[in-house]
Formats: sequence, structure tokens, C-alpha cells
Amino acid sequence: MDKKNIIKKTVTELLKLMNFNGSVLINNFDEDNIIANIQTDQAGFLIGQAGASLDALQCIARTLVNKKTNESVKFILDVNDYRKNKIDLLKNLAKDIAKQVLSKRVAVTLQPMSAYERRIIHLALINDSQINTESIGYEPERRIIVRPR
Repeated sequence: MDKKNIIKKTVTELLKLMNFNGSVLINNFDEDNIIANIQTDQAGFLIGQAGASLDALQCIARTLVNKKTNESVKFILDVNDYRKNKIDLLKNLAKDIAKQVLSKRVAVTLQPMSAYERRIIHLALINDSQINTESIGYEPERRIIVRPR
């Protein structure tokens, strides 16, 4: 059985054990990233506040898959495209902040974010030669400053 089928079967079994209804769709984000997207009417419970339950569920699912395959299998667990939509939202935020920084020529400090969210912002602006990004502070108050170069 290939990795995608093992991931799909494992996540489906996990949902049943937790008494959740839903189907699991497997997609490739790119060659190295598999996305297991749970489609369900009970998304709020699976996602949790700010994605905390989804993060925990992903950790459990990865552990189970890794035990079955005897190797480290990287995949992203999503529910009703929550993570995908969050990534799109953060990329749009980064572009909007960059425009604001360039038009006003002032630095903008964003609200505290998780390391995952900060990484998306940094990567969204990494190729902009007019912008510089930096993470400052300590968890859980770590945030990004976007500055003109």
C-alpha cells in the first residue's frame, strides 16, 4: 500500500474512533507535500480555537502513519480547506502590508502569530527587494516587523 492510501485509511479510522463523520481527500500540494483534507459538517470541533485541535489531530495522525510505514511521512492535515484558506488570507495580508509600508515608508508591526503563520508571511515577501521582514519578541508574543529597505 502506498503512502497516500495509508494516510487516507489512517485518518478515516481516526475519525471513526473519535465518532466524527467525514470523508478524507488526498491531494498533492507539490511533490513533497501530501494534503489530507477532511470534509465534514463537524469542522468546528476538529479545527478548534485558532486551529489548536487540528494541530493536535495532525500530530496524532502523523504518529499513527509513521508507525504503520516505519518511516517519517510528512503530510498536512486540513479540515474543509481551513489551512488552505488561512494561507491565502496570510499571503493577501502580506501583500497589503507591503503596499502600505512602501506607500507610507514606515515600518509596520503585525500582531503576534504562530511560527507557521510568520513563516508564510516571510515567504510571501521574500522576493520583494523593497521590503525587509524580521521576527521579534518571544513566544507567544512573537511578531513580524515589515520595513522598507
